[in-house]
Amino acid sequence: VVDERAAGINAAYFEGIRQEWSERVAEYLQHQGSPEHIPRWSAIPAARKKSFLNLYLAPDEDSAQGKMLADLKDHKLTICPACGELGRPNTLDHYLPKGKYPHFCVTPANLFPMCDACQRAKLEKTGTADEPRFFLHPYFDVFIAEQVISVEIQPPYASPTFAMTLSDQLTAGQCAVMASHLRELLIEQRFAHYFKAESLRTLKLVQTLRESGLPVVATLHAFEARSRMPALNSWEHVYWSAVTGNAGMLDFLENGGLPDFL
Repeated sequence: VVDERAAGINAAYFEGIRQEWSERVAEYLQHQGSPEHIPRWSAIPAARKKSFLNLYLAPDEDSAQGKMLADLKDHKLTICPACGELGRPNTLDHYLPKGKYPHFCVTPANLFPMCDACQRAKLEKTGTADEPRFFLHPYFDVFIAEQVISVEIQPPYASPTFAMTLSDQLTAGQCAVMASHLRELLIEQRFAHYFKAESLRTLKLVQTLRESGLPVVATLHAFEARSRMPALNSWEHVYWSAVTGNAGMLDFLENGGLPDFL
């Protein structure tokens, strides 16, 4: 990126910060993006902040950062990696926000796809003195490859509710950042809307299965198996693993009286 500025009006500025910029990117990687350990670059004057931001906001198509951004946007994700909601995330998020950390605006490790709802909730938040890091980092928090979020479905099963819990295999530090991540991105509240709609669809599915003489429990287990892809923490898998892991709900769905409104 600095080499590509060599013939431009900002050549001297970027050449002058080349070494420190490189060191700060290395520091980002060393501390895995944690805002607790990565200071802001106070030496960047307001007039120069735009020079960094333009690298992200107006990249030349054939520039180093332009090619990198195009590759990131050409992802194959079908869920948001921040919350697990189904749907292709169409924007990129800066883990350390570009408004506070403009020098990381085109650092690949600081960029990843995120859904609009998560971006609206995240904004430029990073953490507080009591909670130095609010958010999971999808590249470095590798423990989220396993299922770390579960819900317990509670009766009455004709109109169920749920309680969201974290895996008891997490460390105290992992639990802390998971809890703040869920809170700050409003994930439990947003999941509640999904849960209500999916519960109704499940009841309608079961009604159809019964009327067709098809096996209820085996079909629900097939739905759970299908939901494991693309991710164990997708809302779909969190829901279906809760259904198939709840003996009381399975018994109701197979034998109980379904609500009249179906």
